Amino acid sequence: MIDLPAGRDLSDFFGEVPKSHNQLQLNTDTQTVLRSRSGESDKIKTLRSSIQEIKSDGTLIPLPAQQEHILYENSMYICTHIFYTANMTRMAEVYLWCGDRISESTIHETQVHAKRIAREAGAGQKSTQLYIIDQAREPANFFQALGGIVITRRGSRAESSTAPYMLCGRPHMGHIAFDEVDRSKSSLCSEYPYIVARPITLQETKIWLWKGSGCGATAIGSTRLISMDLNPGGGFTEIDEGKETAEFLSAIHDSGSESVCQSPALWKGKSGNWEHSSVRLFKIETQEKPKQTATSLFTSYFSRRPSWSAPKSPSTDRPNSSSSNKSPNTEFEASISEIAPFTQDDLEPEGCYILDANSEILVLPGPLLSKQALWQHAFVQACLFSHDYAILSASLEDRPAIPKARVVLGGLPREVKVKFRRWEERRGLWGSGGLMAGRVGGEQGGMVEVRDVLGICCGL
Repeated sequence: MIDLPAGRDLSDFFGEVPKSHNQLQLNTDTQTVLRSRSGESDKIKTLRSSIQEIKSDGTLIPLPAQQEHILYENSMYICTHIFYTANMTRMAEVYLWCGDRISESTIHETQVHAKRIAREAGAGQKSTQLYIIDQAREPANFFQALGGIVITRRGSRAESSTAPYMLCGRPHMGHIAFDEVDRSKSSLCSEYPYIVARPITLQETKIWLWKGSGCGATAIGSTRLISMDLNPGGGFTEIDEGKETAEFLSAIHDSGSESVCQSPALWKGKSGNWEHSSVRLFKIETQEKPKQTATSLFTSYFSRRPSWSAPKSPSTDRPNSSSSNKSPNTEFEASISEIAPFTQDDLEPEGCYILDANSEILVLPGPLLSKQALWQHAFVQACLFSHDYAILSASLEDRPAIPKARVVLGGLPREVKVKFRRWEERRGLWGSGGLMAGRVGGEQGGMVEVRDVLGICCGL
């Protein structure tokens, strides 16, 4: 089997071909995972909410009217949210939203003032919690407080208010986020809607709404609402993928050498269920099953080692021996957990992940995975799960086609990177862990079909 292309790829990546059982042994079944989405809140009813920019000294700055949902990466915001839960319990939550460019020390200084605001907001409420929120990790309730749609911009409000920009609309925790991206044709992806804005005066903005061929009606409808918000009374121009005008291409600095991230051929021109189109990340973990120990007095008496028996060879019980060398036949327990919301930072080089990218299900083994105990089982369980998940997702979530299930042994392709909110190319897929393993973070390639991997690793 190692002579097959997939076997050689696995051997090159791990140093050996993983071997494990051919049965899925996770702590839950695939259908349950598909039907449950971690982090998405139950139905709540907002009574009132307010948001202001906050400085590290506690100074509060009101936001312009109709722009409360537009947040900047160089700023922090304090948001108070009063709501009823599904069982009609009155709750108060306070969020300190921190842009990507805010330092840890500044966040720490600001927390003192945020806690005071949370205490004041909680007067008369059953309970009040302060949540420190990083950009792109917003919980569903935060989006609910701001009306269900959030825009994140680069820079600060003062710096960026008159600069041209481009927004990509992606589903996030049951809502929709519009994040600023590079004004480039290479930023466009068929599965998402985009807004390109060019301010003309303080009161007038030229707006283009670009519709990818894979966008659904819900996505386009939300984008139209935001377009009208950004240019009240001024209207906007809708652009279909493949029918870009010269004026639009000029606005995104198209040089003619770049291309749109295309959907797979089977998905081209088809739009799936927007509610189920958010990218999901899962982590697979394994541990050795606890061994059954004899408890009877008779058994324990004869199982004791006599004092005259020879000591164990030091070579069989060295404290420094690698736990990654455990036999593939070791009995194990496997678990799967969803990371939501997630960012590029959640991918640890020692872990094994599954990325549901809608049109394909990707197994992401970290470059240092083979240094971990039971790594072979974790990897094969991830492959078995992704195979089942891909087949079931087409019917349970009304996907246009059965997604391809693949293992990524290199970097992510461009059409997958664009699905991450705030992907930073300089950090690559595994950050410094990739460099430790001798891999370049931005390299692409190394895609292997899951079916081929299972045939090699467990004879399926």
